[in-house]
Amino acid sequence: MNNSAAQLSLDPAALTAFVASLSALPTDEIRKAKSLFIRNAIADYQMSRKSLRVMVVMMGVLSIIPIFLIVFIPTFISYRALKENGRQKILNALEVWRSDLGSDYEELIGALDEA
Repeated sequence: MNNSAAQLSLDPAALTAFVASLSALPTDEIRKAKSLFIRNAIADYQMSRKSLRVMVVMMGVLSIIPIFLIVFIPTFISYRALKENGRQKILNALEVWRSDLGSDYEELIGALDEA
């Protein structure tokens, strides 16, 4: 259950460092960079969900054997928590950068809803 790629990219310190690296760019380039950053975070989120989903299915099959059931239940709870955490971090970044993203905001919200 490695969700570190999505978590690291949306860590507040990483976001601050990213924004600081954009300070010399024109406004339009900043918007494009932030949009790309969010798109990459959504792609990481989708990849994490798919890999975790496969693991949950595998654990579900193994839960036919009673001993694996005690492993499946915490795994499923962890999957749901990681899924919601990743989504919430992306939503937080979108809200903070809403005015900077302009018309890309609605498109990115739609992409996140499809993820």
